[in-house]
Amino acid sequence: MAWHTITEAQKLTGKSRRTLYRDMATGRLSWESEGDNARRLETSELIRVYGELKPLAQPKDQKKAHADTAHGTPDTALILAELKALREEMAELRQAMRLIEYKPEMVLNDTHDTHDTAESVPNVEPIAWWKRPFLRK
Repeated sequence: MAWHTITEAQKLTGKSRRTLYRDMATGRLSWESEGDNARRLETSELIRVYGELKPLAQPKDQKKAHADTAHGTPDTALILAELKALREEMAELRQAMRLIEYKPEMVLNDTHDTHDTAESVPNVEPIAWWKRPFLRK
């Protein structure tokens, strides 16, 4: 037979936790220890002491949590439209981040010469926050 925790035994028998522990203490209900401070009960023992057990599964009539959000409902259309808009906005934000993060290595120098020359941009690293002056004037 299967072994059950105290919580499962409560659900199967309909008895309180206190009743289960009291019956274990008096010897009416046998149990086996499972690790530190844990007990497990066998199904046959629960049936012997308390009689027929209750089913753990939900009845079919209680399994209708999402019946009103089936495919094709107006709510679904609104959700899908909002999802599409959010994805478009995310794509725009990603593009903006790419533009912000882009740092060209070469800059064209506009001079009045006949052709443009390229200069390398000095690699200036920002000052770390812990090295910055505390009070700026």
